[in-house]
Amino acid sequence: MAAYRTAVLDLFSDPHGYRLPLSTVPQVLAHLPEDAGLAHELMLVAQRCMDPLSLLNELLDRVRDLLPVSGFAWRQDHEEIRTAEFPEVGSAGTSPQVIDLCQGDVRLGRLIVAASRSMESAELDWLNHLASTIAYPLRNTCLYQRALLEAQQDPLTCLKNRRAFDSELAREQARFVRYGIKSSLVIFDLNGFKAINDTWGHDIGDRLLSLFATGLQQMLRETDHAYRFGGDEFAAILPATNLYGAKKMANRLTEWLAAHPLVLPSGEQVLIRTSCGMAETSSNEQEQDWFRRADQALYQAKRGKKLLAV
Repeated sequence: MAAYRTAVLDLFSDPHGYRLPLSTVPQVLAHLPEDAGLAHELMLVAQRCMDPLSLLNELLDRVRDLLPVSGFAWRQDHEEIRTAEFPEVGSAGTSPQVIDLCQGDVRLGRLIVAASRSMESAELDWLNHLASTIAYPLRNTCLYQRALLEAQQDPLTCLKNRRAFDSELAREQARFVRYGIKSSLVIFDLNGFKAINDTWGHDIGDRLLSLFATGLQQMLRETDHAYRFGGDEFAAILPATNLYGAKKMANRLTEWLAAHPLVLPSGEQVLIRTSCGMAETSSNEQEQDWFRRADQALYQAKRGKKLLAV
């Protein structure tokens, strides 16, 4: 039995390691629930994963030769993450098993296991043991992803923040240098925002910022990126977009803002007016130069009381 246990440990620690013959599986499964060494090895594998989907894929790769498993799904609240091969629940030839995942008093949703046949008692015992082993690293991946999101997200508007902007700007400049496809950067500044805060209060100012962020997001494609720097300054990175396309986006946003004023409790309406500066990627410069050109264009637009400048 020690040889079987060693083989299973190899299976979990090395994706290209020894695979057990299926005929030996029942003998191994009978001894696995008490195997602390397996739990430790699986924990080490799982802790390398930085997101829940990677963790599920790691597990699937390591158990598909031992159990009749064709896919994993993890469901928490209204979110569901599935491995690529996970079949539709209830489809022919599948017998999904649902396992509640908990780590201490924290409920981590449910692990849904798609199986090609009904599992035997020993297989189900091992599956439950597997679920209890991954609960802790799964929680860690969730906390890591949440911390990563909060570190790169503006809490008021839910847009990405300046930290995320700096990283994406450098990546977009590097893509231009490598592939020669121009992209555009647009920087926005809300006009008269301080007066709005002074007249109606910061809560109205916050609502105004959120409304602008909503309009900006609606004007962008899935491949575009929107950011709030802080205060009343925003930016958008438009990959594979020239200045003509950037101007069209800015004009559409202006039209949207004119059609969606902020309505106060008193019935008064506050229109959002903005100035923007934009610049295309250019050769022989760094991303800081690209940003500086867009920022200078914004300054020119505000000084000339224009909608936009390039």
